[in-house]
Order: sequence, then C-alpha cells, then structure tokens
Amino acid sequence: MSSPVDLSNNDRAQALFGAALELLTRREHSRLELRQKLADKFPGADFDTLFERLQELNYQSDRRFAEVFVRSRVQRGQGPLRIRRELQQRGIGSDLIAAALEQAQADWFALAAEQLQRKFRSPVSSALPREQQIKERARRSRYLAYRGFPVDAIHWALDAEDSDLYSDPDL
Repeated sequence: MSSPVDLSNNDRAQALFGAALELLTRREHSRLELRQKLADKFPGADFDTLFERLQELNYQSDRRFAEVFVRSRVQRGQGPLRIRRELQQRGIGSDLIAAALEQAQADWFALAAEQLQRKFRSPVSSALPREQQIKERARRSRYLAYRGFPVDAIHWALDAEDSDLYSDPDL
C-alpha cells in the first residue's frame, strides 16, 4: 500500500479519520493528544475538520476524556493538583478540568489519609527522637505532595495519622 503522502486529498482525509478512530477505540484521547500522535504520520493534515467530524459523531470529546481521566487518577490515589497538571499538559482547558474534578466528588482529605496509610502502614512512632519524628513527617508530607494533594489535605492526613482516625477501617 502507498504511504499517506501519496494519497489524494479525499483518501488522505479518510486515512486520517481511520487512524484517529483506531486510536480512539483503544482509549479516550484529548484533541491535543490526537493531534500529536497523528501529526507525524499526516503532516499538514486538516485537523480542525477531523475534530469537527469526530465531535459531531461523538467519537471524541475533551469533556469525556477529562471525566474518564479524573476517575482513573482518583482510583490510583492521585490528588487534584497532580490531576489538574496532567490534564493541562494534555491540552484540556481550565473550565473542563474544574468541571471534571467537581463531578468526581472525591474526598481529597480521606484519599490523602488512605494513601498515607497504604504507603506507610503505621503512624510515626512516638518512641522516635523528636528530630526523627519531624524528618519522618516531612518525608510523608513530600510523598503526598508528589501525589498531588493540597497542603490542607496533607496536614489533615498527617494529623489523622497521629489520632485514632488512622486506625479507622473506613478510611
């Protein structure tokens, strides 16, 4: 078969549409992701027309992509700051990000505490010297910050760890 460069405009458009559908059947993609993945194979292609057609047929939706992405990241135990950053890197607008995060209805405080318990299993031992306790709390704080939790959720999770809330099986 000839390369996409050798095809007529109509054939190129069909090949582009087919390649986009192939990507979308595997998982949801943002417009930016699709453009990046298809640009090398189809240089100079009319991506605006492609995206119009994909959206008319409801095959591609940045809103749906954001909702699926947020759900999957919440299930992985990631916080809202990291999720927001990753969605921005994938070309999703702030309004769609805010709507997807709101729709997820995640309890970021409980999720932070759950991630802390999953990673570290037990609270910081009070038997440790004060300096080591501070270092260990800082280490745990960095872990949650890396996972994308806001400062207030991190502090709440660390405080919950020190209290009876940490041993609560419902967290």
